Amino acid sequence: MASPGRQEKVIDEVRFGQQQSIRRCCRVLGMRRSTYHSRKAGYRPDQVDQALAKVLRVTAEEHVAWGFWMIFHYLRYHGLINDNHKRVYRIWCQEGLNLRPTPKRRRIYREYKDLLSPDGINEGWAMDFVSDWIFGPTSKQVRIINIMDEGSRRALWTEAHHSISAKKLIEVLDQTVVYRGKPEYIRCDNGPEFISQHLIAWANKNGIELRYIQPGKPSQNGLIERLNKTLRRECLNLTWFQSMEQLNEEIQAWSHIYNELRPHKNLGRIPPAQHEIDHQNFYYKPVAA
Repeated sequence: MASPGRQEKVIDEVRFGQQQSIRRCCRVLGMRRSTYHSRKAGYRPDQVDQALAKVLRVTAEEHVAWGFWMIFHYLRYHGLINDNHKRVYRIWCQEGLNLRPTPKRRRIYREYKDLLSPDGINEGWAMDFVSDWIFGPTSKQVRIINIMDEGSRRALWTEAHHSISAKKLIEVLDQTVVYRGKPEYIRCDNGPEFISQHLIAWANKNGIELRYIQPGKPSQNGLIERLNKTLRRECLNLTWFQSMEQLNEEIQAWSHIYNELRPHKNLGRIPPAQHEIDHQNFYYKPVAA
């Protein structure tokens, strides 16, 4: 069945083209004469529906996470519509806005890369975060940055902070580079600090490749995940920390034991520090003085 607007147009064409009466045209097309005369008097609800549909589409595109009722009350509050909710919902459904997909953050896609240990010491690093708590007068969650050398398994930097932004992470990396030298690459996941433009710019400036693992695949960064497990089992899970100072003191004591004294299975049961001494000729780049 044709819309009232289309019927009105056909009646006008027949009236003036074939000299037929309005009564006969309306009877043939099945349109009420009162509807035709109302439209000629300026009452065209389909045009009002189009204007309302445009307002709904624009608002839904601007506020993608809002549903019908939020948008309805928003438009009523700002005086953009005066229609009741039943009419607005009818137009909402006609426009297909009730079938909008749930808004989600754009997914990150990464290529798969094998987790192969580099041949040289200081050739590649891995970094990740570990979370823990300080139980003082007020409990606070803290974040621990963990950086390791994938070649020698040495823990290069382990330190706790109340929060670690991309700028703070860059400061830590700069200090690590000063005493360690620049690696060829750094392996990490897709956390907000690691994918920030600040870190990407820093890596490009220093000629360091950022190797991102695939989202939801922590096993692709297995070396740093193993170090995180060791840190938690041998240090973090043994003490209820009362302050940030106590936490960092315990972490530094653990780092010394891990690097200098603790035998490492994959290194032939010797500590990472001894492994680096035994393989001084395998440094990717000379360590900074």
